[in-house]
Amino acid sequence: ATALFFPADHPRRPDKLPRALAEQVMTQLEQPTNLDRFDGLSYRLITVILMHCGLRVTDALRLRSDCVTTDTDGAPYLRYRNHKMNREAAVPIDEHLEREIRVQQDRVLRRWPGGSPHLFPRPTSNASGQRPFATATYRGMLHRWLDSCDIRDEHDRPVHLTPHQWRHTFACRLINRDVPQEVVR
Repeated sequence: ATALFFPADHPRRPDKLPRALAEQVMTQLEQPTNLDRFDGLSYRLITVILMHCGLRVTDALRLRSDCVTTDTDGAPYLRYRNHKMNREAAVPIDEHLEREIRVQQDRVLRRWPGGSPHLFPRPTSNASGQRPFATATYRGMLHRWLDSCDIRDEHDRPVHLTPHQWRHTFACRLINRDVPQEVVR
């Protein structure tokens, strides 16, 4: 009870690893041959959206079926509900991603002719198409995909990642391209 502890008596906490993924890892993840290894086109598109738009996985899985919008110049944007900030948000996308989203919208309409409010309806136990993809389902598929692609880090160790790391990677890439931090935020 009379012992004194000083800050120097405690061991230093190790420095935290960066939350963003290394470019060497991202290069492997973004290779079309690796992306084509997904068991379904929906999983592939979700992953591409997470990588290229920086959304949280929950927001990506709950994208509305009419999530693409354009500005006055005709440039495409991905419109989504930022659940953490409780507001609508938009991220610019390229024409290739816009096309992939349109193809997904067509797939959903073929499967649920009455329509679905979600771009990614849950594929099973969802006769009406009203239920969105479950986060656990996507995470399980992500881990199986990573195993099948054999993605390695700079030390030749298998990469284990979470979908949220793509959000940090997206933000780091923007900062590295001299996008103002206020815009990134």
